[in-house]
Amino acid sequence: MIEADGTADIAGQDNALLENGVSKKNDKSNVKGKKRRKCIRDKTAPRPPHSGYIRFLNDRREQFRAENPNLPFAEITKVLAAEWNQLPADKKQQYLLAAEQERVKYVEELAAYKKTEAYRNFIQRKFKKKKVDITVEKEQELEKEKPSSDNSNIVHDIPIFTEEFLEFNKARESELRYLRKTVTDQEQEVSVLDKHIENMNNGIVKLMANTEQLKVGSLTFEKHLDKLRSKLLDAFSSITLPDYTEPPTIETIDTYMVNLALFLKTGNNPSLFENVKKAVSNLDVSQF
Repeated sequence: MIEADGTADIAGQDNALLENGVSKKNDKSNVKGKKRRKCIRDKTAPRPPHSGYIRFLNDRREQFRAENPNLPFAEITKVLAAEWNQLPADKKQQYLLAAEQERVKYVEELAAYKKTEAYRNFIQRKFKKKKVDITVEKEQELEKEKPSSDNSNIVHDIPIFTEEFLEFNKARESELRYLRKTVTDQEQEVSVLDKHIENMNNGIVKLMANTEQLKVGSLTFEKHLDKLRSKLLDAFSSITLPDYTEPPTIETIDTYMVNLALFLKTGNNPSLFENVKKAVSNLDVSQF
């Protein structure tokens, strides 16, 4: 309200700021945040493993923060997320493999832990705590339903969201979005790899079938070759090559036939030629 002399009505402003004896200004020092419900945790239970991305953040965050002390937490997270995206595949795979090994170990430890007496005691404590919390909530609801006789000194609990908390929350949300995207990408990669593995398994089955067929054919050819060696040995055992005093045997018949062909091409030995011609004419190959 403005007086005739142009001065403000300070008293009027003060009255406007007060209602039922409570200042309308946000007095942050007198306002308390809502209490979070404490979760019961069993200290003897195995700790859940970190993902490959979180392991990378834990490795890099302290060093990066030391190199950039004035950079906010949210910016650090964004930079490290971009660095993770650009990380070479082999280095990224090291983090993912370590996380997978830790996850497998955690599953085994958790399965063993659930069989212990400590786990059964923890479940009983948790059940009792849940029953107590339900009872307290019912009592609070009954208190709220009761009519209040005096509302003059009511102070509402309004949680204070500081800028640091909001930045931290934004950073966590950014990490969660990135992790969801990473999980989706990895599921797609796993689907593609499963398809490749299926194709490779089908190819292996076909190769094994072809190999078995080749083995059968090879055994058949080996039998024919052994029969042919025996026939050639019978036909040419009496023919001695020049410079060779020993007759051929079943083990040396292959070398003998190669040397015989060379002598027939390069040598001038009519008697050897006639003997070979006679041996070939007497060779019985009807069974081949």
